[in-house]
Amino acid sequence: MSQLPQRAAPASVPTPAAPSNQKRRRFLLAFGAGGASVATVVAAKPLAATLPQAAPVPATGQGYQETEHVRDYYATTRI
Repeated sequence: MSQLPQRAAPASVPTPAAPSNQKRRRFLLAFGAGGASVATVVAAKPLAATLPQAAPVPATGQGYQETEHVRDYYATTRI
């Protein structure tokens, strides 16, 4: 075994991986913030503007009406 003294690396020497880690972290932070902003814009868009409008039902005030096709349906559901 060698009896040479070991030198400790000075604390002020940056490691070579530090700059690439910072770039990657900034990219991921910007990517996440961009995704969150897109989700906010999509959620803020009024849903009614994207759905087709249904024709209004005329208010006749007659309520439930048993028609021929309703009676036929009831006949098919009897046991």
